[in-house]
Amino acid sequence: MTQPEINFKANSIDEIHYKVMALIKDYPIGKVLDFPSGFGRLSYWLKEKGHGVTSCDIAIEEYSKSPIKHKLANLNDYFPFDDNNFDYAFCIDGPEHAENLYHTFREFYRVLKPNGLFVVSIPNYSNIESRLKQFWYGVLEPITTKEDFSASQYGTGQFHINRPTFALLRMSLEAAKFSIIKISYDKEKNNQKYFYPFYLMIRLVTKIKGEKGDKKYWLKSANSRNVLMGGNTLILICKKEAA
Repeated sequence: MTQPEINFKANSIDEIHYKVMALIKDYPIGKVLDFPSGFGRLSYWLKEKGHGVTSCDIAIEEYSKSPIKHKLANLNDYFPFDDNNFDYAFCIDGPEHAENLYHTFREFYRVLKPNGLFVVSIPNYSNIESRLKQFWYGVLEPITTKEDFSASQYGTGQFHINRPTFALLRMSLEAAKFSIIKISYDKEKNNQKYFYPFYLMIRLVTKIKGEKGDKKYWLKSANSRNVLMGGNTLILICKKEAA
């Protein structure tokens, strides 16, 4: 069965899974952790490619009709796996649901084998549109209320409670000892073309600040085109360097 023929519900923006599969299409077959996996579309596609996949989520009772067998796990707890267990780990639209990114990324690092790859996606809180939204509203996304939290079956994990900009996301990944080897995104945002003058101004500031600005704020990566003009979602490929 080819990818377009699969009628799985995507728990994230539809294009993300397609872009992730394109990014890893030349990687060798390996042992994979997909967490959080949602209904299991990415897990299914990875299995179709020959990978050995372990699919995890906090809401497995909601995915009883999925052909993928899910294991119960929580991004905020310790992962139920041994050290150095997986060749690849995927955390697709998961970081924004984690209470403590430093803990979550350390756990992904722990369960990956040396030289293992970590593919993570998160809403792009650093593109031009988000930066302007932060300026006008003071927040990157609508807030979650006390009533929302009280009604949640899965506690804080049901909502976007963690909204890091690129630099803060990179900080938490590097604190876990990951190295970012690729920065990508889901698809172009057509409406961002109207903000192109802002992009040029930010790129000019980045150039003026030079190495000093990059060392202090990671301006070269935080203000790269893939981040500033990228889509709704950032997709990062990270590596657990061998000791």
